[in-house]
This record gives sequence, C-alpha cells and structure tokens, in this order.
Amino acid sequence: MKKIATVLALGAGLMGGVAAAQEVTFKIQDYPGVGNMLYRIAASKGFCEKHGIKCQLQMIPSGPLGMQALLAKSIDVAFAPPEVGINAALKGAPVKAIISGAQLNVFQIVVRNDLKVPDGDKTLKPMMEALKGMKIGVPARGSGAELQFALLAEKSGLKPSDYTYVAVGAPNTSFGALTSKQIDASMTFEPSGSICDVAKACVTVYHGAFAQEPKEISGTNGASSPFWVTQETIDKTPKAVDALIAAAKDAETFIQNPANFAEALKIGKSYFEFKMPDGDAILEASLKAAIPSYKIAISRDAMKQIAANMLLMKQIAEPFDTSKIVYDKAP
Repeated sequence: MKKIATVLALGAGLMGGVAAAQEVTFKIQDYPGVGNMLYRIAASKGFCEKHGIKCQLQMIPSGPLGMQALLAKSIDVAFAPPEVGINAALKGAPVKAIISGAQLNVFQIVVRNDLKVPDGDKTLKPMMEALKGMKIGVPARGSGAELQFALLAEKSGLKPSDYTYVAVGAPNTSFGALTSKQIDASMTFEPSGSICDVAKACVTVYHGAFAQEPKEISGTNGASSPFWVTQETIDKTPKAVDALIAAAKDAETFIQNPANFAEALKIGKSYFEFKMPDGDAILEASLKAAIPSYKIAISRDAMKQIAANMLLMKQIAEPFDTSKIVYDKAP
C-alpha cells in the first residue's frame, strides 16, 4: 500500500509539473504606429514568459474591430476605448477592463495646412466652428474618436450632424486621406500629430490629453484606452489574467525609465515601420509623446466620466455603472 501511495503521489507531482509548465497564450490587439507598446515590450523583453504566459500581438486598426475580434474569439485581449467596451456590455457582452494601455486621452484633431483652423487647445468653440461642414476622418464609424468629436461639437453649441464623418482607419491611412483631400480633418491618435510635425503636411489643432476644455474630455484622462478580456477568460484562467497584468506592469517600469528609450524605440520599430519619408523620425517623436500615457492603472473616476459623457450625448439610454466592467483586480 505504501508503494502504491508513493507512486500515486509521484504521479500527481508529475502531472502538477506538467500543468504548471503549460503556458497560456494570449493574442493581443496591436495598432499600426507606436501601437501597443506595453505588450510589445512585455513580449520582447520576456516579461510575459517570466510570469508564465505567452503574448502574441495582432494588428487590428480600430477599437470596434478589436472588440469584435475579442467577442469572435479570434483574439484574447482587445485594446479599445471605454465607449466601445460600454456599448459591448450593453449588448450583453461579458467584457472586463483589466489594465490601462494608454491613460491619457489619445485623440487628436489634425487638419490640412491649407485650412485656417484656430488652436482648439486654447479655445474650443472657434476651432469647432471653423470645422463646421467639413469631412472629418475617424478610425471607424461608431469609434471612440467619433463619439468624442460629437461631444466637442455639442459643447461648442453645434450639432454632431454639422459634420460629415468618414472612416479612414489608423494614422498611416488617415494621413493619406488627409493629404489627398478626401477629408479635411481627422479625429485620430498618435503618430498622427508626429507625422504632422515631421512632415509639415498638416497641423495638430487639438490634443485630448492636454486641452483645457471641455472638462468632460479632460475628465477622461486616466482611462483612455483599456485592455479588455471576456469574463470567460477570467473564469477559465484567472492566474493567467493576473500574469498578463503583472507582465504589463514590468513593461510600464521599463518604458518609464528614460535610460531605456533607445531600446524601447528599437522594439517599437521591430513591430511597425513607417514606409514614408522620415519614417524613423516620426516613430521616435511619436513614442516620446506617448510615453507619459503608458501606465497600467485605470482611473475609476475617468471611467465614470466617460459613461456620463455617453449619457449626455444620448449614446446610451440610462446611467451605466462602470464598476461592472472593471476587473476587480485591475490596478
């Protein structure tokens, strides 16, 4: 009997070792440009493997498409604005925000050089009045960019319908649409501002991260673009989800150290290069601009503000409790 017990114990130990050795692989949304730097770094520096998981990045150019891919189970982690997660939850999707991928409001408004549009960072209304009647590029229809642009219109005493919205994808394709005059302006994200600065082909007239008004936009800083998983993933692999958070925390520590900038830039370039003049300079400028946002904590107040904005804009019918879509272990 002792021998049998010993054999069973050894077998159980071996099986436990096998189970422990099995890594969970997460397919994670990335974007063209500087994109998802936290998990690019986590994958490249071995932080995912350090915590017992594998991280694979997949380019998907907008939040709504990323959420669709998550719910279709073609990826495991979406990288999308809270507006997209809230809309998904209202339709019955059991999604949870686990960390922030970009804390500060990522959206920018860039316009062609031939248009005279006032600086909206200083005073919002003149900028929005100058853009009235124009074609506004957005990453995708119904995206967080379009929803926030509509809010800017309302807070300026205008209507969202005073503008025409055109889906133009990520910054690399929206830039082409802008310079070819398919659109007049774009509600977009980095590296759009850096492309404008380096290429001198357009100008940034509004930075959501730094603009003083409206307060409904500045109040969203702290939860601009979280990472999302499904409740099913949390239920099936809770330790792996915690490892996903831990790997991102290591990546945050790495990228926030100025001594690591050159290596971070090299990692970013290994995932995406701008095939355009001065592409390397654009990527470098974009990464410098984005680094302050690469922190994983999710501001619960910012999440509440975003839901309040959606209610104000009649994008949702009643108040939404954002605590329902934030993972209880989220930082």
